[in-house]
Amino acid sequence: MRILARHGARIADGQEASRKTWTFETTTPEGMKFEIRCAGPDLPDAIPAETVFPADIPKDPDWQGRYRLSVAPPLVSLDISWNPGEPLRIMYFSRGDWEAQLMQLAR
Repeated sequence: MRILARHGARIADGQEASRKTWTFETTTPEGMKFEIRCAGPDLPDAIPAETVFPADIPKDPDWQGRYRLSVAPPLVSLDISWNPGEPLRIMYFSRGDWEAQLMQLAR
């Protein structure tokens, strides 16, 4: 969130007038595209610390998050979604060198 707050560009989402997307794109020192996106009504200050137990996610197939954050260096390696006051849902996560690169970008 720190990266998006400092360097992200805000664009209107064509689906809903109240939904916006913040995006930040850069290139890693190795020459790979690195993109961070957050969609929602605003750019939140933080994400929930608590997470939904992974086995509980399929139990509510109609659930929709108000916020969605993804990190793609260049393929999506992190995709999370949440509603205010609720635990976040990890939709996809894959460990890799991108984690260290993300920490460097946040500094």
